[in-house]
Amino acid sequence: MKIIQISDCHLFADNQRVGYNNINPFRSLKHILAEVKTHQADVLLITGDISGDGSEQSYQHLSSLLHETKMDCKIGIIPGNHDNHTQLKANIFEEYLWLNNPRIVLPNQWHIHLLDTQYQQAMGQISEGSLTSLVEYLSLYPQGYHLLAAHHHPIPCGGWMDKHEWTNRQRFNEVVAKYPSIKGVVYGHIHMAIEQQINQCLYMACPSTCWQFANQKSFAISDLMPGYRVINLLKNGQITTSTFRIQEQV
Repeated sequence: MKIIQISDCHLFADNQRVGYNNINPFRSLKHILAEVKTHQADVLLITGDISGDGSEQSYQHLSSLLHETKMDCKIGIIPGNHDNHTQLKANIFEEYLWLNNPRIVLPNQWHIHLLDTQYQQAMGQISEGSLTSLVEYLSLYPQGYHLLAAHHHPIPCGGWMDKHEWTNRQRFNEVVAKYPSIKGVVYGHIHMAIEQQINQCLYMACPSTCWQFANQKSFAISDLMPGYRVINLLKNGQITTSTFRIQEQV
């Protein structure tokens, strides 16, 4: 099964507005979705920070781009710290949202879990209720393979974004370590591509579809181009993955 992850689109109400590195997030996302379409994925995961300003129009832009691209796959969307729950729910097809479909069940015993880590400002936290629900589901399908999707980074990246942390990530990672059926965790938030294997689980951070952050001790923007992650969920429970970036600024 092929999964595409995009993250941190930071769309504005004004789709002509540019941000860091003179990147227009609307045009960048449009280009990336067209590229994603060619991969013929089974699932598209959008791991938060769809909006950069919380506006109604920003979510309408995403909805129109998904419709225009004619994505013929399952879609799962979770919120990030910049997202407005009310506008997200009002302007995005409800079938895509974590609230209505918190899990995506796939062939070969794969299960994708859509987790909400939106908490306070840029900080993340997963609720005890969500963790309890996750553990109950994992207990029901111990022979399955599980991929968890969140917005905030559950492990340190080693740079300035660590000050915008996931406050109870230790509790989350204890659950991951306890259940060997959890094969992967994907996340966004840090605007960079990182992969780290911890025991049985591969932790994967996703590039942003707009500007990229440099992994330094203080705030910095990288010159890397916008990108996305491709994840292959294999029949034996293993994961292979790679990241792709657009070749030139659009």
